[in-house]
Amino acid sequence: MKKILTIILSVSLYLIISGCTARGIGNNTKEAVYGKSVQITELNDSSPLSEVGFACSETEPSDNEIKKMTDEVIEQILGKKGLSAIIKRGNKVVIKVNMVGPGYGSVNEKGRGIISDPRIVKHVAEKVREIIGFENGADLKIIDALFYSDKNPSSKSDKTSFYYAKLERKNNTVYYDSDADGLLDGSSKAELVNLDAIKEEDRYCTTVEEPLIGDTEVYLPKFLRTKEQAGTDSNYCDVYIGIPILKSHAFTGVTGALKLHYGLSPGIKKRTMHHGYGWGTGDVRLLINYLCAMNRSRKFDLVIMDALTGNRKGPLNTSMNLGGYDMKTDYILTNAVLCSKDSVAVDTVETLLAGYNPETVPLLESAFRDGIGINKPSHIDLKCYGKFHSHKIRLSESNQNRYPFEDGWGNARIHKDFSKPQSVKIKIRSSGEGQYVVDYYAEEKIIGDSGLSRIELLINGERYSYTTQKCESGTFTVNLKKFSRHEIRLKIAAWDNVLNCTLSEEIKIRVK
Repeated sequence: MKKILTIILSVSLYLIISGCTARGIGNNTKEAVYGKSVQITELNDSSPLSEVGFACSETEPSDNEIKKMTDEVIEQILGKKGLSAIIKRGNKVVIKVNMVGPGYGSVNEKGRGIISDPRIVKHVAEKVREIIGFENGADLKIIDALFYSDKNPSSKSDKTSFYYAKLERKNNTVYYDSDADGLLDGSSKAELVNLDAIKEEDRYCTTVEEPLIGDTEVYLPKFLRTKEQAGTDSNYCDVYIGIPILKSHAFTGVTGALKLHYGLSPGIKKRTMHHGYGWGTGDVRLLINYLCAMNRSRKFDLVIMDALTGNRKGPLNTSMNLGGYDMKTDYILTNAVLCSKDSVAVDTVETLLAGYNPETVPLLESAFRDGIGINKPSHIDLKCYGKFHSHKIRLSESNQNRYPFEDGWGNARIHKDFSKPQSVKIKIRSSGEGQYVVDYYAEEKIIGDSGLSRIELLINGERYSYTTQKCESGTFTVNLKKFSRHEIRLKIAAWDNVLNCTLSEEIKIRVK
């Protein structure tokens, strides 16, 4: 049986990266998927923004810097309390990682652009363990499907196990489970779980109605039930965290938080056939709708995205032969970490970080229409203002001809807007009794630009008001009585539709 599963895995991985796969996805476009159907959800200026944390480094960060970057993005989303804002003593926590092909990559580069970086996973797991402790029912699991049915998650006889999962560097390799004891290395002592060892009859089922495939049965491990769903059973999960990696994907364009759920699907053969899409020859909506159903069955409570590397032609190598574990992975160093409570928003930012246009990734639109999250840049609050734009420019300059990612891979197309809004200006005038009128101006006129998406008024560095009307000029009418007899600082932040941002000059006034 194990030999058969190994053959299935090898053939599956080969087909994922072969030319026949790429040729089979010609209809994977937003227009082909949706035609003239009406958008279900309407967003306006009263709609809340989805927050996405962002931290980056100009050069490859050290292991300690990666910990700081991870802490920084978590704080951007959860506040000063960090993970303690959503995790309590004695909680049961599950962390989903990406383990597709842990043994792949060239020698001394294993794990690069392939698996969730063990430095981030171990740091997050140890932070979680510090909070939940080891008593009063506390539990911590690290999970993914490993493409074999043995319950041992760290089998030395299976090259897709956690034992082979590592970030390999000369004289400085970081492992998931170096001693093959089934626990994550380090102080967290998190239990490693092979999802492919959990049979369908040992799972719980939820039924979700999807537009194309109708009532969809989703079978998830029982430990992903909520406490309410489990009732008196102690097998449940209080907090569910995803740690995906920045990857392109031959079927869906990108694979991030939304597609990370796919490893939860029971049955290796069924999963590798992509729920009706097969090898790029079927209806892509079958796969997209199933992914949305899985996310609706149990969303992540928090996503921490490993964007330290970017896989340009994912999910694995593009030139490997069967059994070619030592073939080089096509990746670049992207030196960033993302975080969000919204899987769709963080995947949209991931798409833009890869240099792709989100409009060419139908999974994002499907998830938005299903109410899973926000895919519109106008309503994504990226916690970095101009840093995101400058980081993309830096990646372009340091990775010539390799950034943006491969155009057309998984039918995702690169966007052409790498210029930020220009001529961003602000003026302010009093209209009496604490009322002020703030005039703004911004423009996006270079050929290929994406257009303005949101204008924000910042007071003392904090967003005070915003509009998504996409006008180059306009006004904010604001009541500033609460700042009476104080000096305040005002700026305009102009965002475009690929999350480039420009800040105006700052002006100071003393409120009357």
